Amino acid sequence: MRLLEFPADVTEALASGEINLFEAEQLARITAERLRGTAGQARRTRINLLSTHLQTKASSTQLRQRVHELLKQPQAATLTDESPAEGFEDLEDFDPYDPTHLFWEQIKQLGFAFREIPQEDVLDEEIEGLLKASEPIMAALGRIQRRKEQRGVTKVRL
Repeated sequence: MRLLEFPADVTEALASGEINLFEAEQLARITAERLRGTAGQARRTRINLLSTHLQTKASSTQLRQRVHELLKQPQAATLTDESPAEGFEDLEDFDPYDPTHLFWEQIKQLGFAFREIPQEDVLDEEIEGLLKASEPIMAALGRIQRRKEQRGVTKVRL
C-alpha cells in the first residue's frame, strides 16, 4: 500500500482527519525530486499547501489541480520561494493556494468592489468613512515601503 510511503506530515494530517486519502495522495506527490529542491522545501510546500487548502475549504479536485500545476512548472518553484505579491500584476492572478491567500483575497475583493461602484453612487459620509478606514492600511503600507527603501539603501552601501 502506497500509504506507507507517504511523508510523515501527510500521514499525520490523514490520521488526524484533516484530509481524506485522495488529498493525502495528492500531497504525497510533492517530493524533493519532483520539485527539484530539498526535502525541507518539499515539506514546507506540502505544509503551506495543506494549510491554505484547509483555510479556503477547497475541494479535493482543486487540491489535485494545484498540485498538478505546481509539479508541471519548469523550475517547480515552491510556495515559499517568492514573496506573496510577486507575479500579481492583475487582480485575477492571485494564487488561491498561497499561504497568505486570505489577505490577498481581501485586497482582491476590495479592488472588484471599487470597480463596480460608480463614483456618483458614493455618498459624502461614505467617502469619509472609507477614508477613515483606509488610514491604518495606508500607514502600514507606508511602513512597508520605508522598510523596503531602507533595505535597498543598505544593499547599495554594501
